[in-house]
Amino acid sequence: MKIADLCSPDVRVVSPVQPLVDAAKLMCEQHIGALVVVNSNDPQRRPIGILTDRDVVRGQFRHSADLYCLTVGDVMTCNPVVLRGDLQLSQALAVLSAHAVRRAPVVDGTGRLWGIVSLDDLMPALAAEITAIAHLMGDQSGRERISRGG
Repeated sequence: MKIADLCSPDVRVVSPVQPLVDAAKLMCEQHIGALVVVNSNDPQRRPIGILTDRDVVRGQFRHSADLYCLTVGDVMTCNPVVLRGDLQLSQALAVLSAHAVRRAPVVDGTGRLWGIVSLDDLMPALAAEITAIAHLMGDQSGRERISRGG
């Protein structure tokens, strides 16, 4: 299964010059844990960063400042891990694991923002694949018993 089929196309974006307080409010209002950061003058909306709830808290402590004094660019994670939409589920999981991240923007072949995917999005698909393998193994095991006369 391809990541393009599993990602959420309803991705929220912010600009690095936006006040951090506005981004934090958007995250709270939308009940989301991450925003993709793009330059507002880029029509392709290529991700240049990601802002997570963790970035907000850690950034405040690192800068010894509150939300009203910082911009998204002050605390965002630059150059985020991105996944191409044509990646298979196992490939995407390997990339997320290698970089120890739980979510990533999804892009097309030109780097244009397509959506966002999280481990929470991928786990049901992975569980379905494991279940299908288990059924296949069970079917094969049953046939072997029958062919042996057991």
